Amino acid sequence: MTEPMLRVSDLIIEFDTAAGRRRVVDNVSFEVEPGDVLGILGESGSGKTLSTLAALGLVPGRPGVMAGRIELNIDGQHHELLAELPGVVRTRRGVTEKDDRRWQRIVQKQMRPLWGHAMTAVFQNPKQSLDPIMTIGRQLDESVRLAEPELQSTAVHTRSLEWLARVKLHNPTRVHSSYAHELSGGMCQRAMIAIALARKPRLLIADEPTTGLDTTVRQEIVELFHELLVAERRAMIYISHDIREVLFLARNVIVMRAGHIVERATADTLRLGQGKRHEYTATLLHAADLPVGEVA
Repeated sequence: MTEPMLRVSDLIIEFDTAAGRRRVVDNVSFEVEPGDVLGILGESGSGKTLSTLAALGLVPGRPGVMAGRIELNIDGQHHELLAELPGVVRTRRGVTEKDDRRWQRIVQKQMRPLWGHAMTAVFQNPKQSLDPIMTIGRQLDESVRLAEPELQSTAVHTRSLEWLARVKLHNPTRVHSSYAHELSGGMCQRAMIAIALARKPRLLIADEPTTGLDTTVRQEIVELFHELLVAERRAMIYISHDIREVLFLARNVIVMRAGHIVERATADTLRLGQGKRHEYTATLLHAADLPVGEVA
């Protein structure tokens, strides 16, 4: 039986607010198989983004990740990303605290070798993710060099242009020499996808990558993900509040609300309206004019 590439178990994330400590992710568990696509559905604030940022070691704020287990299996190597968490968490006078500075040092040490090659992300606002003072080409060339260090400079440039063409950018040479502010949102998103995939990650996390794009571009981006993932045989977590996008890409789906997973299902059963549905999932299906089936 194939070992999951990523397994998240009983994840708990909390933040301190003016109104006290708030648990924003509560005992969340999921896994991703090699070459598979997991879809995560949920409204804003449901915890879907934070659950995956935890796997990347990118949860901001305090105290942040407080409990759980995150296991990553890449190239035959097993990584337990929260193995040292219990050592920095303690309860004093009834309050659970975490040594945040020590934890950040631990995260940086263990995650740096994994970022890019093992897993990387495409976020919903590419113009915030792209470096504004570097051309798209310089950023893409860096990904290519890291993934294929044997290539000479000319070959790196050629490979970068190939990646820009693969993500359906019509003038790769112009895009390669452009800065993010000189491109449209859709072009920046395609460039960001090229930069992420050129690094050849085993697992790609796409966090609402079509938000803010017009309908035509959104459809093209989703189809592009499908095409490239099939060609590259990469695993992916696709996060969205758009159920049609998730059902097009994913094989398995989890639905989140208020920090909890309220439903797990295959994309096929959701698409066909089979089985019992949580009321929130039923609302999403109804809004997309898809068969709802029986509501639990």
